[in-house]
Amino acid sequence: MAGHNPIKITQCFITEPKPLSKKAGGTQINYVNMGHQNATNITFAVAYRNAESHYLRKITDTGVFVPGAEVQHHFSLFNDVTYAGKQTQGCQAIAVTWADGTHWSAMH
Repeated sequence: MAGHNPIKITQCFITEPKPLSKKAGGTQINYVNMGHQNATNITFAVAYRNAESHYLRKITDTGVFVPGAEVQHHFSLFNDVTYAGKQTQGCQAIAVTWADGTHWSAMH
């Protein structure tokens, strides 16, 4: 059983294009590790729709993410698609690797 998601997303949005560009500037994901130990890898699935297509992409954040501290990271995710506003259609953690080598996954 997968259990509840140990990563709480506090903000997730597509960043505005750089001047003179129509391409999205990337993806900002702010989150909190709600688990009981440090996380070393967190994989997110982000859904974003632009004018042409629906997209679902994954990105993995690697580091040491301590419980209870907000992490604010900007990723190059979706920086190759036409900007269609800040709103994502979905944004959640789908897998976590804990410091002790155990894993949590949203999938069974």
